[in-house]
Amino acid sequence: MNRLIQTFGLHPLVALGMICVDMMLFAPDATGIGWLISCIVAAVLTIPCILIQKYAYKDNWGTAIGKGMLVGILTAIPTPLPAAITATGGVLGTIGTIKGMITTSNKVDKESE
Repeated sequence: MNRLIQTFGLHPLVALGMICVDMMLFAPDATGIGWLISCIVAAVLTIPCILIQKYAYKDNWGTAIGKGMLVGILTAIPTPLPAAITATGGVLGTIGTIKGMITTSNKVDKESE
């Protein structure tokens, strides 16, 4: 289970941020005039997603770049449907983060005894 979470999980900040951006960009995309803007915004936000995955979620560079690019591409698609994939990754990442915090607090408790 831990390997699944680490492989497919997104840092909750990445997932929430990109879902919000995807929803905000959907209104102009529905009219057809905002597709170029959507692609540019998604491409620019891919870089912070990669950095958050690398440094906050502790992915290696290859995995962080892959996840960041995938989330950026999903955000650029002019429908809100890909947000479900991003949300699933965010849920897995949140579970992993909570499990990591619990494991860390258990280690600290054992060391203090």
